[in-house]
Amino acid sequence: MGGELASSSTSIPTTDPNRGLTEAEVHARRARFGPNELPQPQSPALWRLALAQVTHLFALLLWIAAASASIAGMTELALAIVAVILLNGIFAFLQEYRAERAAARLRSLLPLRVTVRRDGHEIVIDARELVPGDIVILKAGDRVPADVLLLEGIDVAVDVSTFTGESVPINPSPGDAIQAGTSLTRGRAIAVVTATGANTRLAQLARLTAAPRRQPTPLTRELQRLVRIITVLAVSVGLLFFAVAVFLRLPVLDAFVFMLGVTVALVPEGLLPTLTLSLAVAAQRMAERRALVRHLEAVETLGLTTVICTDKTGTLTLNELSVTSIWTPAGSARLFGQGYEPDGESDIEPGAEASVRELARAAALAADGRAVWRDGRWLPLGDPLDTALWVMVHRIGLDPDAIRAKAPVLRTYPFDPHRRRSSVPTESQLIAKGAPENVLPNCRDS
Repeated sequence: MGGELASSSTSIPTTDPNRGLTEAEVHARRARFGPNELPQPQSPALWRLALAQVTHLFALLLWIAAASASIAGMTELALAIVAVILLNGIFAFLQEYRAERAAARLRSLLPLRVTVRRDGHEIVIDARELVPGDIVILKAGDRVPADVLLLEGIDVAVDVSTFTGESVPINPSPGDAIQAGTSLTRGRAIAVVTATGANTRLAQLARLTAAPRRQPTPLTRELQRLVRIITVLAVSVGLLFFAVAVFLRLPVLDAFVFMLGVTVALVPEGLLPTLTLSLAVAAQRMAERRALVRHLEAVETLGLTTVICTDKTGTLTLNELSVTSIWTPAGSARLFGQGYEPDGESDIEPGAEASVRELARAAALAADGRAVWRDGRWLPLGDPLDTALWVMVHRIGLDPDAIRAKAPVLRTYPFDPHRRRSSVPTESQLIAKGAPENVLPNCRDS
């Protein structure tokens, strides 16, 4: 078994695609490379995460203020300050704990089961049992279980938005690498595993989210500066009033209590919960738009940003494709709805109803995708562009499955980068989908 298959992290002997690995080879490689699992992220201990919320510089200032109020006999004020510290700490802890849990969900990007070829037979195994050199068989809808090299593929399209943020799937050719955590949106593929577990690109991405010691944000630095100013000011004014009280011949104990009261009064106890709540509201709004904020102070840092340079669709957008407008020779239409949810509305110009419905029927035959309800939301199954067309047909008021049942597709000619279109023939017509400059010249009445 000569030759070498190189990946970003592993070099392994080539494998016969028709036979796959033997059991002896599997055991030897599993002993060498370990299970196909992402390493457990090094999350901070819960007690450390909780302690950090009540021991930062501002919280320490409030603890001192609470102790001073207690010594001065202002028990209710002391208890109120302690309550502010604890409630604020609990709120901030819950926010960061949820963010840590969300960051750890990268492990769920790997599938639980996968089809492999071993000893000449196709079998289904746990994805964690994969080893470098395994031959895997993937079909539309499958998640890629490890870093692989494509050996054979029929009309293969891969969703790589996990890594690039791009909504449009790529079309790999034999010899191209496909990373773990991506998914096939179309076609069937045979590939050889080049890296598993901690050696995959997905594991590298997971390590990036487990950032080491973080640098203080601009907000943290400003808060530390404010605390120092407040401390110096409060202590200075308190000492000044203590000196005045002694000068006016008040008892020293009364003067000391007076000094503590003035010092505590100068500490803005309400600033900490106000700041935390403001940042938490902003973090929650970003979470609703699927942007993860692991540390609340980062919200303010983002607010200071004046220019963001990006070319990645899906990084700042919803990573969803949606048909919003239709143009036909007879008139146009506007579509309304949320994401890939089939329910929606359409506003068709008078006289264009027949043309728009005819276009929708053609789209139903040309689109090999659909939306499925999973994890509480509608997700694309297959090519996102085809899914968007499937949703469009529903919003116009037609049933794509019923249309396909009445006019069965005889075969599919996949997208060709040279022709820049795909096409499907039925018994009565040929429907093409692709770049306008390549499709329109072949259309009647264009």
